[in-house]
Amino acid sequence: MRHDPAQKDRATDLGVVRINNDVIASIAAIAATEVKGVYRMGGGRIKGRFLDMISGKFSSKGVRISTGDGDVKLSISVIVEYGVDITRIADEVQESVKRAVEKMTGLLMSEVDVVVEGVALRPGTRT
Repeated sequence: MRHDPAQKDRATDLGVVRINNDVIASIAAIAATEVKGVYRMGGGRIKGRFLDMISGKFSSKGVRISTGDGDVKLSISVIVEYGVDITRIADEVQESVKRAVEKMTGLLMSEVDVVVEGVALRPGTRT
């Protein structure tokens, strides 16, 4: 039994293992926000982000997944902290997301695009 690392479905002797896109998006979002200098994920409405904060739920908004022709591509939208080196942060987000998704799912990432949507100050921070 061979496993193609670009497929989200994997046949085993006991059945099929299928990884939902929401799982991949959650892994990618967590890996992105673990990078020092990322303030939060982008791509969501303010009301939705506020509800996520007060409910304690983690949002994977800001992650888009596309698959096809044997490859997996992600687009990650983030808000970075004011004063950081944006290009360094974007590079670290790409590496962190690629490493986490590949390690946890066995999928091979062909592309991880990072969209920096904005800059924010941490509460209590002065410029």
